[in-house]
Amino acid sequence: MFRYYLIATVIVVAFGSIVFAHRMAPPDLRISAAATGTPTVEQHVAEAPATARPFTGQGPWVLSALPDCFDEQSRVRGPFAEVEAKLPRAAYRIAPGTTLRVGACTLVVRAQDIWVERGPDRLRVPPQAVLYRTAGRLTLAVRSGHELEIRRY
Repeated sequence: MFRYYLIATVIVVAFGSIVFAHRMAPPDLRISAAATGTPTVEQHVAEAPATARPFTGQGPWVLSALPDCFDEQSRVRGPFAEVEAKLPRAAYRIAPGTTLRVGACTLVVRAQDIWVERGPDRLRVPPQAVLYRTAGRLTLAVRSGHELEIRRY
């Protein structure tokens, strides 16, 4: 009976070796096709130079979008009742109708909103926005519903 096990083992090992060797061989792939059609000359056309489009937008973030004019130092946001204590005193408020030049930007403070212009760019801080000047810095307060956001520049 031992010799039958030996013969069976030899057959299984031989068969397994042949199958394993066949799977490890690199595939014989040959892909070829004849070119058809008329050859064309590739032409490169230079793209027209991009022209700068004016940047427009509105939100409490607009001063932060102009880092060459305004450098945001801090930001606080939360329910009005909790954040109101961090507002500067009313005496430091910049009066509506005031125009400020900061770097390349012109900032126009209005009764409820603030407009900022930089070249062709025109941005708006929507109502209810108030601007303060304290210790040579600007503080922007924007109230939206029950939320208050204070940004210091």
